[in-house]
Amino acid sequence: MCRIKIARDRKEAENFDGINVVIDLFRFSATVACLLEIGKKEIKIFSEPQAALEEFKTSDNCEFFSEMELNIDKFDNSPYKVLTRSSSTKSAIVITNSGARAVMSSKFAKEILISGFHNMKYVRDYLKNKSQKILIVPACLFYNNEHIEDIIASEAFLNLFLKNENTEKYIDKIKTTNRVDELISFRPLTAVKDMEIIFKSDIKKIPLAEIMGNFAKVENIAILENV
Repeated sequence: MCRIKIARDRKEAENFDGINVVIDLFRFSATVACLLEIGKKEIKIFSEPQAALEEFKTSDNCEFFSEMELNIDKFDNSPYKVLTRSSSTKSAIVITNSGARAVMSSKFAKEILISGFHNMKYVRDYLKNKSQKILIVPACLFYNNEHIEDIIASEAFLNLFLKNENTEKYIDKIKTTNRVDELISFRPLTAVKDMEIIFKSDIKKIPLAEIMGNFAKVENIAILENV
């Protein structure tokens, strides 16, 4: 039996007890990796808006990242904004519609990794040294199954892992869908720059999320494991 597969539904992701690899291409995965890339030391992922807001209100020197409409001063869920506007000395709170939910729902996973094209080969290399079973979790399962880019990117990860297959054809496939235009329409100010990071960047950071009650803390497993 192959030790790596793609989750078919929420329940499979929620009950899996191996390593969950969460892929939320537009844009959570890259946002979290970029937070590590600029050197943030404290990153918390929430899936419940009220819990995230309460944490933010009681936190000093903290930045908030979300695409949700919330009545606070915050950044968008944008890797471009992280790289160009965020401060490395401030902590971060992240809450998104799909990626954060996928992370926080992986309650039984031994490890929760966050990946996308920006760090896919580094996550693959890290997992090659692991003996545990692996579940690739398209984050769209937790929000909107029509966000097909997560499924396509998950297929890219699977075939990179199994066959060392080039990921370019999967990126090209995503660009032929209507999801690119939807993102540009949704976030006209940053979408093009965000997608440059999502599709073209080479980020060696491997976010490891560890659930700590109502949030998950994030560390760079590449440092911890000397990858």
